[in-house]
Amino acid sequence: MKSRFRIRYVLILILLFLVYQGWKAYAPVKGYKIKGLHSVSEEKISEVRQLIPEPFPKSVELVKSAIRKLNWVQGVKFKKGIRGIMSICIQPRVPVARITNKKGVGVDREGILFPVAIGIDTLPSITIKNGSLHDTLGDAVRLLKVLRGLNVNGIEITARGLESRIGKVKVIWGSDGYPEKYRLLKRILKTKVISSGILDMRFDNQVVLRR
Repeated sequence: MKSRFRIRYVLILILLFLVYQGWKAYAPVKGYKIKGLHSVSEEKISEVRQLIPEPFPKSVELVKSAIRKLNWVQGVKFKKGIRGIMSICIQPRVPVARITNKKGVGVDREGILFPVAIGIDTLPSITIKNGSLHDTLGDAVRLLKVLRGLNVNGIEITARGLESRIGKVKVIWGSDGYPEKYRLLKRILKTKVISSGILDMRFDNQVVLRR
């Protein structure tokens, strides 16, 4: 008898939960609130608010799609509470580097450009010296991550690929194979065979030293 009662009790709970979820899904939205996972300025909150029609639509997909088109938004989640208040949680992009050629513009770990009002002056820099921005920006971010152990604070995007400076040594990295090239560079620097000049690492299995 006890086992039957427990089964019925569990089934009733499941039924009530499903009814609640169904009611929550189709009940009208009485209002909404916007919050950010990280610090999101009032200006950006206002930018999101302008995309939300009145009254709040039954389907959130159109609103979600519009918010995701904002270049500083990485993700957005909607959750409706029991009182009909929709919580809109914004996940902003986090800059990992700044673009020296574009004032107030940062780039996130995915290589996406977006405006950043404050707090990027201390970030590593990426300088664009050719027109292949979108083809190589993600590579520049990945290379900065690889080079953290060498305290490299800047990457240049040039016609020769990616370049950086370590002390008086300029390194031409090319366009791929950065982890392997980084390990090779550390071995070269450890031997102290070079203290200035140019290391060209664009070519497979060879390093060209230019004084």
